Amino acid sequence: MKIPLFKKRPAHSLLFITEAKTFRADFDKSGVLIGEMNTMDISCPTTAKLAECVGQIATGKPLGRKVWLLYIRLPIALLSIPSMQVEGVDETTLLQALQFELEGLTGQSSLDMQLAYHLLSNRDEMSTYWVSQINQLHFEDLHKAVKKTGSQLGGLLHPAGMPQSLANPAHEDWLRLECWSNQLVALRHHPDSGLAMQQFSFDYRHWQTQLEQWLNEQGAVPHSETLLNNKIELLPETAYRVHLGNTERIPEWLALWAGALTRKSPPPVPMLRHQSRLNKDLLLMASGGSAAVLICVAHLSWHLYQARHFTYEAEALKKVETSLTALRKSTADDRDKRDKLKTTLDKLKGDSDTLPQMINALQHRPSRLLAAIASGRPENLLLEEIVAENDDIKIRGISLDAVSTNKLAGYLELKLADLGWEIAAPTKKNMNLFEDGGPWEFEIALRDKGIEGFHHAPQKK
Repeated sequence: MKIPLFKKRPAHSLLFITEAKTFRADFDKSGVLIGEMNTMDISCPTTAKLAECVGQIATGKPLGRKVWLLYIRLPIALLSIPSMQVEGVDETTLLQALQFELEGLTGQSSLDMQLAYHLLSNRDEMSTYWVSQINQLHFEDLHKAVKKTGSQLGGLLHPAGMPQSLANPAHEDWLRLECWSNQLVALRHHPDSGLAMQQFSFDYRHWQTQLEQWLNEQGAVPHSETLLNNKIELLPETAYRVHLGNTERIPEWLALWAGALTRKSPPPVPMLRHQSRLNKDLLLMASGGSAAVLICVAHLSWHLYQARHFTYEAEALKKVETSLTALRKSTADDRDKRDKLKTTLDKLKGDSDTLPQMINALQHRPSRLLAAIASGRPENLLLEEIVAENDDIKIRGISLDAVSTNKLAGYLELKLADLGWEIAAPTKKNMNLFEDGGPWEFEIALRDKGIEGFHHAPQKK
C-alpha cells in the first residue's frame, strides 16, 4: 500500500499583481526562493478585484502560510503636515489627521478607507508621511479570500520603494528612479538621513522639469539605478537598469522584496495589514464569565447559575454602552478639533496671500519715502535729518513759513497711505529770528500701524 505524500507548504508566497498579469514566487522562512516563479494571465485593474484574483491563484498550488501582495494599482501619496500638529498624538488621532489631509488632496471621502503610513522625514517643522489606502470593504474581501485558502495575509503594499539598492544591497548611498503605470517614484537613500522619496505624476506635463530640479537638489550620488515596468519614459541615464518587462529579471527583484518582508522588523514602507476588530476587554470578560459558570455548575444549582449568568450579561452590556458613549464623545471632540484645524489652516492660507504683499511693501518703504519727500517738499522748507526712533520715522528740518510743513505732511499722507504709516500732525517751534516771526523748527512723525495698515498693494512705478 502506497502512503500518500503530502507536500509541505512554503513559508511565504509573494504575489506581484499588475493590470494584465500576476506573478507568484514562493520563499522559505529566510526569504530564499523555492522553485521557479509562476506567471499567470490573471488581470486585476482595480482593488475591488483583488479578492477574486487571489481566489483564481489559489485554485492551483496551495499558497504559503503567509501571503504578501505587491499591487501596482494601489493608491499611494506623500503628505506633509506641520510637526506641531502631530507631535505626541496617539495613532488614532494621527490616522485621522492623515485621512483629513489625503481627503483634501484627492477629493475622495476617507470614511470608508483603510490607510497605512510610514514617516519618511521630520525636517523644517514639517513631517512627511508616505501613505497608501484601500477601500475598507475591498480589503475585508481580500482578507477573507486569503483566509479561505488556509493562509494568513502578511500585508498589501505598492511595489514602489524597495528599501535597498537593486544592484547591491550593501550600497548605503544610492538614488533610484522607478517608472510605474501612472507615476514616477524617485528615491534617495543616504547613510545619515535615511530614505527620501518624491512622486511625479505623468499626467502633469512639466513632470520632467520637476524631476530635473529634484535631481539637481540631490547633488552627486555614488550609485544610481532605474527600475522600469510597462511604462517607458525618457529618463536620465543611470549606472544600473532593471526592466520588469523582461520577466527573467522579476524573480531576483521579488527575492529582494522577500528578504525585506521576512525580517523581524518591517520594511520602511506603508503596508496595509488586517487588524482584528475583537475587543480584548470583552474577550477577557467572557473568559472570566466562563470560569464563573463552571464554578457555579460544580457548586451551585442551575437556577443560581442562570441568575449569575444574566447578571454578567447585564454588566457586559452596561460596559459596552459606557464604551459607546465615550466613543461618541471622543468622535465629537475629534470633529471639533478637525474643524479648529481647518479654521487655522484657512487663516494660514489667508496670511500666505497677505504676507508677500506686506514684505514687498516693507522693502519699498525707504525708497517710496525719499521719493515722496523729494517730489512734495515746498521751496520754503529745508530737511535736516530723517531718523528712526523706536517704531517711528521722524523727519526734522526748518521752514521759512508756518504752512509749508503742513503741506509736506499732507502730501506724504496721500502718497504713503498704502505703506502702513500714520502721518502725525507736524510739531513746530518758532525760532523768532525774523522781525515778523520765524523761521520754524518742525518735526513730522510717521507711526507704524502694523500689518493691519497694509490694506492696499504697493503702488507700482
